[in-house]
Amino acid sequence: MMLTMDAMVATAPWEFRMQDRPAPAGDGGTTLDVRYVGLCGTDLHIVHGEHPRATYPLVLGHEIVGAVPADADSAYAGRHVVVNPLLPCGTCAACRRRRFHVCARLRLIGIDRDGGLAARLTVPDARLHPVPAGLAARDAALAEPLAVAVHAVRRSALRLGDTVVVVGAGPVGLLTALAARHAGAAHVYVAEPVPARRAVASALGFALLDAADPAAGLADLTGGDLADVAFDAAAHPSVAATLTGLVVPGGQVVIVGSYGAPAPVDLQALMFRGLSVVGVRVYRPEDIDAALAMLAAGVIDTDQLVTAVVPLERVGEAFAQLRDGTQVKVLVDCRTSNGGGAA
Repeated sequence: MMLTMDAMVATAPWEFRMQDRPAPAGDGGTTLDVRYVGLCGTDLHIVHGEHPRATYPLVLGHEIVGAVPADADSAYAGRHVVVNPLLPCGTCAACRRRRFHVCARLRLIGIDRDGGLAARLTVPDARLHPVPAGLAARDAALAEPLAVAVHAVRRSALRLGDTVVVVGAGPVGLLTALAARHAGAAHVYVAEPVPARRAVASALGFALLDAADPAAGLADLTGGDLADVAFDAAAHPSVAATLTGLVVPGGQVVIVGSYGAPAPVDLQALMFRGLSVVGVRVYRPEDIDAALAMLAAGVIDTDQLVTAVVPLERVGEAFAQLRDGTQVKVLVDCRTSNGGGAA
């Protein structure tokens, strides 16, 4: 008799169906009992039908925490693990140099193949990162987006005592602000127009800037000074045009958000003011491990960041709330479809 499982399937833009699908056999990888899946902006693009690679029907979800069954043939049997969803080709110029995160043909679990919004998921063993002892699976669900922030800060020129501006207070922007503060930034300012996101940024202790003119707001708060490093986590054309005005001469702009199309940047300002620009794409495996260590150490206030936890059956409602800006970070509790379990 074929074993089946519940999965939430996106069948078309803004259409979701709970389907009884064949359970993964586990061949060529480890089968996890999915615990939590975080929803993000990329998922929302897929739901809108705007992602260039994702096709329906699709099980979304790439921010995944699961439990490896105790009887599994795995080094992580009986443990919670975070999934690295990146699937590099292994043969392109980037992969040959072990820069797998910038693979020319990079694919992701939950985008190019079925993801975590299901009772179970089978992934290659090399994609698993053990959750540190004592770290709850719910909190570990932030490891994947936090890894993006860790990678962004590591790629930056941030030094102890620097002033930082983060534009965009979605989950990655907020995590980038937290990672920058943890790395030694003396002052971290956040620009964001959405009230719910501004409220979370304020609760986390960040000074808020007017999103319409963050440079002027920053100068007002600092007595005329600008930032040493600006992180663009908004990826909006209107933001791109303002980035060079946020940093001091010799400063740095770090592009964290993913632009859907080329955006205008003042190259003359880059040259005349001696600025540098760094692009950030996802993360390396060691960034996930660093993110898990930060979460285990209590560096990240997960209670402030996670604004809702919903069961698998309410995924459509959760995406609507993300679209409307009434939630900041939503986790899906997939245990409702695999019999529950320890958090």
